Amino acid sequence: MTKKYSWYDNLQYYVLLLMAVVVPNGWHYGLWATILLSVVTIIKMIAQRKVGNPALSRPLQVALYGPIAYWLLLAVSLLWSNDVSTGLVLLRLKAVLLVFPLCFLLSDTSYLTTRHMRGIGYALLIGVVGAFLYFLISAGVSKLQGVGFSEFKNGFYAHDRNNVYHHAYIALYTVIAMVFVYYELSSHWKELKGWLRGLLIVALLLTICYTVIVNSRAGMLAMGLAAVVCVAHLVVSHRNWKLGVFVGVLVVGAMVAATQLMPGYVNRLSETVENVHDDARTYINRSNWHAFLVRPLFGYGAGDYHAVQVAQYGDDGYDYGANASFNAHNQYMESLLSTGIPGLLVLLFFLLTPIWAARRSHYLFMIAMLTAIVMLNLLFESMLERQMGLLFIGPLFAVMVLILSVEKNKFGQSAKN
Repeated sequence: MTKKYSWYDNLQYYVLLLMAVVVPNGWHYGLWATILLSVVTIIKMIAQRKVGNPALSRPLQVALYGPIAYWLLLAVSLLWSNDVSTGLVLLRLKAVLLVFPLCFLLSDTSYLTTRHMRGIGYALLIGVVGAFLYFLISAGVSKLQGVGFSEFKNGFYAHDRNNVYHHAYIALYTVIAMVFVYYELSSHWKELKGWLRGLLIVALLLTICYTVIVNSRAGMLAMGLAAVVCVAHLVVSHRNWKLGVFVGVLVVGAMVAATQLMPGYVNRLSETVENVHDDARTYINRSNWHAFLVRPLFGYGAGDYHAVQVAQYGDDGYDYGANASFNAHNQYMESLLSTGIPGLLVLLFFLLTPIWAARRSHYLFMIAMLTAIVMLNLLFESMLERQMGLLFIGPLFAVMVLILSVEKNKFGQSAKN
């Protein structure tokens, strides 16, 4: 950052960097960073004596209205909820989604350039790689204490709502970080210094290994699809088949090596494909679909839908309801149950408006790729029901809008101003 940037611009940007680093290392850190971003933004508006963001065009403003509309519909659904207190708890949980669009709708971000956007990407990559290195160090210490790797991993990534780590969310972080590495390598290959190229390649390999180790089916599927699409994009759009082949061989080689070293992790994905009709998620979604068909128009409301889920599991003869925190493991289904068909439409509006805003943009492929990865993961996990997902997806979609707001500085090139 140069001296021409005001102290409040610097401070706001540094908080965004902090959030990108800490969220992959624990949602509670991200929550404090979100509070800090809110405070800094208010201070900035007071210092500037200005409210509003001239850097945002109308399409970008509409894209930021998506998460606000999603939250407001949940709030309205309290009108047909019997358990209003539970609904208020849910609204409080999801209120973090309001912070990011409001911060950038109300405060001036015209100081941002592509250099800033790339900085946020590097901060995320550092956070993801740092989390993986911490995992490896912890595993090494546990092995010295006589704890097996499988036993250590199962404890480290326990499916506890209060646990810092969850394999599905970590896989989302790692795959998004991979896409950033792709853009850095594809756009900067000639300009990057040799040592930085090497670090990026090492980081790419580490994120691939991390994705395989955490053993998320959605994560491995997203990683494979992202690799294929990015390599194809590199060959077709950049007309650089040599680099495309190199990246493709690198990614495929790393994935094959990881599967050979850790075959049990990939078996989970292949067994799911072979036994899809007997998979637990098939039964879960079937139960939730039965509940949805009873009230398809407006759902059960933010206060009641989870209790309906638990009851439906019991009615269908499944014991999933024994765990009071057990959700649909499908965000689209959660929206159908809570707010019905309008809820699903608003969720899709939230997710797809960045692509619409980028329809004539240099960044269309990148925005579409990031959105597709998130939407794929939402099909397998109710990520907007937990802080781990809210505190990553919320800022990610806000940052995508900010990337579009610096259109004059092409992504992957040093900012001139």
